[in-house]
Amino acid sequence: MAGKIELMLGPMRSNKTAELLRRADMRRQYAKQYVLVLKPSDDTKGGPGLVESRNPNGHAKMTALEFSSSDPWSVLKAIDDLEQQIGKRVECIAIDEGQFVSDLFLFTKNLLDANHDVLVAGLDLDFRAVPFGEMLNLSWLVNAYGGSITECMAYCTCGARALYSQRLIDGKPAPYDSPIKMPGDAYEPRCAEHFVLPGRPH
Repeated sequence: MAGKIELMLGPMRSNKTAELLRRADMRRQYAKQYVLVLKPSDDTKGGPGLVESRNPNGHAKMTALEFSSSDPWSVLKAIDDLEQQIGKRVECIAIDEGQFVSDLFLFTKNLLDANHDVLVAGLDLDFRAVPFGEMLNLSWLVNAYGGSITECMAYCTCGARALYSQRLIDGKPAPYDSPIKMPGDAYEPRCAEHFVLPGRPH
């Protein structure tokens, strides 16, 4: 029997991490499941080994197993070791900031095939407004294995729904040729009308 996948997608400031932690907490509290929270090393918010939401009103933080973003496969041994230690199956794996994870599609499929439910939260688009990592590919797994896709909502300062993550450098829109992964937290959710990308080639 395979697991099911719950996907939480959206731009910056759409409460993706808060929603991931809320669902993880509900599974622990009500379903008495063991939930292992995973944090890719490229995630710079929160402390080491900590998944933390920017939403002060939500489920603020949970301890997490931190792993190299470029090698999620190292986690499989940690799951085996953990199951030996707790004497039962890890029912659910929750992955935050999934857009940073290499091999995310195959890694998630492997977890589902091993009968773990998987929760994944992450950005659908990067600051250039193109698909970020393999997050959007996971919708195929929702169709194949069952589960749900939640589009987490954010709003532009004008009040319209924000679909884009506007990166700011020194308060100004970041140019197209700045690196995809940058530490720091200068982002705003923006609607199509207010999203700006200087130097976009087309």
